[in-house]
Amino acid sequence: MGGGGTCAVARDQVKRWYVGACLVILLTATGLRFYRLDAQSFWNDEGNTARLVERPIALIIEGAAGDIHPPGYYLVLHVWRVFAGESEFALRAFSALCGVLTVAVTMAVGRLVGGRRIALAAALFVTVHPLSIYYSQEARMYALLGLASALTLLCSLKLKVESSKFKREASRVEHPKSKIPNLPLLLTPYSLLLALSIALGLYTQYAYIFVLVGLNLAFGVDWLLRRPWNWRALWQWIAAHALGGLAFLPWAPIALGASGWRPPDLDSARAAQEIARALLVGITLPAEVAPWVLMCGLLLLLVALTVRTRSRFGAWAALGMALVPPLLLIVLGLYRPAYLKFMMAALAPLAIVLTLPLARAESRIGKARNYLAGALLLALLWAQLTALQHLYADPTYARDDYRDLAARIAAEARPGDAILLSAPNQWEVFTYYYRGSLPVYPAPYRPNPSEAVTWVDEIVAKHTRLFVLFWGDAESDPQRLIEPYLARNAYKAVDTWISTVRLAVYGTAALPDTPAVSLDARLGDTIALEGYALPETAFAPGDVIPLTLFWRAEVTPAERYKVFVHLVNADGTLVAQTDAEPGGGFALTTLWQPGEGQIDRYGVLVPPDSTPGEHRLLVGMYGFSGERLPVTLDGQPAGDALPLATLTVTTPQ
Repeated sequence: MGGGGTCAVARDQVKRWYVGACLVILLTATGLRFYRLDAQSFWNDEGNTARLVERPIALIIEGAAGDIHPPGYYLVLHVWRVFAGESEFALRAFSALCGVLTVAVTMAVGRLVGGRRIALAAALFVTVHPLSIYYSQEARMYALLGLASALTLLCSLKLKVESSKFKREASRVEHPKSKIPNLPLLLTPYSLLLALSIALGLYTQYAYIFVLVGLNLAFGVDWLLRRPWNWRALWQWIAAHALGGLAFLPWAPIALGASGWRPPDLDSARAAQEIARALLVGITLPAEVAPWVLMCGLLLLLVALTVRTRSRFGAWAALGMALVPPLLLIVLGLYRPAYLKFMMAALAPLAIVLTLPLARAESRIGKARNYLAGALLLALLWAQLTALQHLYADPTYARDDYRDLAARIAAEARPGDAILLSAPNQWEVFTYYYRGSLPVYPAPYRPNPSEAVTWVDEIVAKHTRLFVLFWGDAESDPQRLIEPYLARNAYKAVDTWISTVRLAVYGTAALPDTPAVSLDARLGDTIALEGYALPETAFAPGDVIPLTLFWRAEVTPAERYKVFVHLVNADGTLVAQTDAEPGGGFALTTLWQPGEGQIDRYGVLVPPDSTPGEHRLLVGMYGFSGERLPVTLDGQPAGDALPLATLTVTTPQ
């Protein structure tokens, strides 16, 4: 066989190896994104998605107009839902598919920019990247945002290659030169595809505009440095953006209105470090591991800046799209941890940039750069795989578990109960899971004092027990009006965290303002318990015992104390308890004024499996060290827990 035949066989072998490697990477990407896809509950924003896409198209557009996101993702998912269904797996599967397609597009971009090595390395980087997998397993628009960004980069490169090829061919033919080509030359397939990808990005997420800024900076610099200037490329570029912008024009006024919204928790103090960490290894890697990861990423970026590639524009475009979005968030003071999801738009471009040093090299310096980049990428890969373990298995990084919340409330619900949502936008996700008979009351958004009082009073008057889901209070109730008013006008018996949602259970009863039983009790040296009120003494399992305590401080206590209320049976065994700072945490003992009375309400939930019979209520206080205050009653020592009323737990109905 001749030399040409040998080369052809070698090329075929390399091609088959490359195709096989591409298939392995895509299958891996698919497996990682569909693995345990429905293991976690929808969280708040996913619930909003699930309920919004149920609506007709006109109502979806209307709902998006009142939101801070454009409607593109919701409209696409609305159609997807018709064929795939509305389960957690079905709705998240669209994002998983977008994640897999992003890997494929990244592969295509890498091939154009630096060849097969870059294609495979960049695709592998995105395949195992925890941030990409995290948002590919969420029924939100961020996986589609990453895909739109990658498609924009690919179409830009294709358009640039096409226009450069035309320029070379035109230079061989003498013709009158014109700076303004005719329309057919502007509307080529790749300029139309670029316009479509721009429209897709704009209708998916407003943060997409940041990657457009980076892309256009790269194009502008590249165009200015190439002489003679390629006017056809410039006009094609402008035409594609004009078409994409024209498609978005009907929504532009709404987008401009949404751009004025500012969340209450903007904080750029740690923005650079947290964004860099998210871009390199996602958001599920413990913080103590991050410093050496950031050093690896920075060193790899510096090495990448020294590489000359087959596509200068491709490298610059990827660099601009990777770095400009985080820089704009930092410089404009727009960073908050919740905005790390916007980095999905920068992920595929960053993968291209960081893998550039792997391009085939012949010189010693080039090969040394290959080895250094390979070692750094392997270190990042190890960190990414560690982060993936946390993503799949560590409850610290799990989403809010509304599935469990709804199941728990459904299991404990009784006639006369009600469910309160401190943030009104919990309604969508909670009612996705809860299909029971209890009424669900979303709180007014950012209520004034009158609205908060009216809302609570109307509910308390109609129900005996309240399940309250506290979430997002800093935004939904910035004045903290609802919870303190509940603490004064109901009896909190349960207060527990389920992921980042706090579930509280209150009982409702009369609200005495004077003691029914007077006491001469002292706790420690400064606090007097002057009496208590208890409207009745018989309670069934599941009831909330409503206890009101009347305190008075002789001098302001020097430290904060918690109150404990214990329900014990005839043997002295603890049956139920409530521990909280006075006033539901809103009347701290360090704020008590000498001689000023404090009306303090507590609820104790009688367990459903309680044994009928006589029980006692015990009350006391302890510091944050856990040490209880000594109690005196009528001037005599009474231990560290003061017995109050004897109660009867009745037979369950």
